[in-house]
Amino acid sequence: MNKELLNIFFTTFLLIVFAYAAIDALTFSRLAQFFPLYISSAGALLTSIYLVFTIIQYKKSDAYTPFSFRKPFRYIGWFLGFLLIIYVFGLMIATILFLFLFLIIESKMSAIKSVVSVGVTIGALLAASHLLGIYWPTNLLGI
Repeated sequence: MNKELLNIFFTTFLLIVFAYAAIDALTFSRLAQFFPLYISSAGALLTSIYLVFTIIQYKKSDAYTPFSFRKPFRYIGWFLGFLLIIYVFGLMIATILFLFLFLIIESKMSAIKSVVSVGVTIGALLAASHLLGIYWPTNLLGI
């Protein structure tokens, strides 16, 4: 199976998810349906447009791009590692570790740029937590 065809399948899956979310949001109370209905409707619309363009491009293209399952599994590993670090050490420490390592290893970003990026991200996370009064649950270590 080639990469372009898998992209079409995945985009179709996303369209189904957005459409289901929009239909399900109609069952919510009037005030509760505002955010999920409009976000899922916008997602379904944009996904539909992208799907049409992707199908047109696929039909015009004769190139066959083989798909490698190795790279997606590597990113799934990054995601599962991030969840594990959140579970054990908490969100702030996990975000610092994950983002720094990801930027250095995957993005090949310099250490200085990575530290600045992590600092800005943690600053924004702390500001949003303080301004919105978000309670972050404790982790396995209780930190």
